[in-house]
Amino acid sequence: MTQLSNEELASIAHDYYLSKLNIADISQKYNLSRYLITKALDDAEERGIVKISIQQHTKRNEELERQMQNRFHLKEVFILENLPTKNQDSEAIVNFAAKQIQNYAQTAKNIGMTWGTLMLDVINEFTDEDRDDLTFVQLLGQTLNSKKRKTSLVQEASNKFNSRSISLPAPLYALNSDFIHALEKEPFYHELHSYYKNLDLIFSGIGTFQSIQVDQFLMKNYAPTLFKGIDPKQIAGLIFGRPYDIEGNFYQEVGKHVCGINLDEIMQTPTRFVIVKNRFKTDALLGALRTGVITHLVTNSAIAEQVLEKSK
Repeated sequence: MTQLSNEELASIAHDYYLSKLNIADISQKYNLSRYLITKALDDAEERGIVKISIQQHTKRNEELERQMQNRFHLKEVFILENLPTKNQDSEAIVNFAAKQIQNYAQTAKNIGMTWGTLMLDVINEFTDEDRDDLTFVQLLGQTLNSKKRKTSLVQEASNKFNSRSISLPAPLYALNSDFIHALEKEPFYHELHSYYKNLDLIFSGIGTFQSIQVDQFLMKNYAPTLFKGIDPKQIAGLIFGRPYDIEGNFYQEVGKHVCGINLDEIMQTPTRFVIVKNRFKTDALLGALRTGVITHLVTNSAIAEQVLEKSK
């Protein structure tokens, strides 16, 4: 996977935010895919190279919320009105999602979460609390090229609440089924699954197959087995490490290789928050909604309108 230096990230951010070049122009300028340019902008924010502050009251689209809730049988939907720029949209969605998740956390004891830049952004927006009765639980193993942190994301979240955290020291995927079976016999894994069966709340983003394709190690060593016989063009997205098509059907064989929470444990969790801020994830969101995994959604009007149009 292409690793960009802070100087390169700063140059890309300068072109996008100050020079007002669009993603396509920047992609051509640096000979990088649009996905990598978008990821570079996210990385620039995460590393503190770019700092953005927006003071604007969040407006919601109640009509789109009703349509999305009825179409996909969701418990609750939050559709934010579009803001002038992609960056303003992203920050508004993350900030709003963090507030809603923290509201639901008031009555929760166990909260499961995945990993990634979006999750960190949400955690950073949490308001500090003292909750010694709360535990954050890591739901999945991690990819080999995940960014090194002094603390895991569940620890980052627990620090915000002065609470507990439970990590999963394992890879996201294991090709050898014996490895997973052996892992499941370990005492720490028994402890994890006791939490998985008693989760009150989960929050997560969704991925695309392109996020797999840019991971060279995963593509070389895992993808040939994981995605054998699967047409990548038919993969609408991934959620909780599991790929699915646009109709919401999971590719079950891949799920057998996932280290972490199983699908039944996910589905029995009463509140399953998903946050989507990128417009290129419309197909991924539509497929994810059709799986039935999502109960609560935070996104914006532009994404919701596209999903509703494609679902006709």
